[in-house]
Amino acid sequence: MKIGVATLGDRPVTLGATESPQELALAAEHTRFLAPVEVAVKITRMQEEVLVEGKARTRATLECSRCLEDVPADMAGEFEALYVPEGGAYSARAGRRDFEWGDQRVNFYTDFTVDLADEIRQCILIELPMKPLCRPDCAGLCPNCGKNLNEGPCGCKRDAEEDVWDRLRALLPPKKPE
Repeated sequence: MKIGVATLGDRPVTLGATESPQELALAAEHTRFLAPVEVAVKITRMQEEVLVEGKARTRATLECSRCLEDVPADMAGEFEALYVPEGGAYSARAGRRDFEWGDQRVNFYTDFTVDLADEIRQCILIELPMKPLCRPDCAGLCPNCGKNLNEGPCGCKRDAEEDVWDRLRALLPPKKPE
C-alpha cells in the first residue's frame, strides 16, 4: 500500500485497502495465507512527517506443532509508524537510516511516497503463534510410527512408563528421618 504525500491535506485521512499476501511478500514457515489482507489506516501529515495508524487482518492456515494438522487462524494486528523524508533534517541528525524517536521507530520515505507494505507485513507476522495447536489437548504424533494420536491409539508396543525424575532422585542422598 503506497500513499502519495503530496495528496495529503492538513486533516487526517482514513483509507482502506485490500492487499494480496503476494503483494506484501507475506510469508512464514508452515503457514499459508488464504485470504487477502484487509487494511484500514488513518494518515496524518504534519509538515514533512507522516504519521500512520493502522489495522490489518487476514486469515491463514497454520501447522499444528504437535500433530502437523492444519489449523485455521484469524490474525489481526495494529501498527503505528512515523515516516520522514529521506535526506531531510531527521536523517541528517540521526546519521543512519534506522533510529527511534521516543518509543516510535522512524521510517523514511522517498519520492514523496510512503510505502506501508513493511509495516503491514510485520503487523501480521507478529500475530503468528509460536506453537500453534489444533486444540489445547492435542496428543501429537507417536514417536515410533508417526500415527496421529488424536485419531486413537497406535499399535506400537510401549515400554513400561518410567518416571523421568528417577535417575535424578538416585543422585541425591536419602532424606534423614526427622
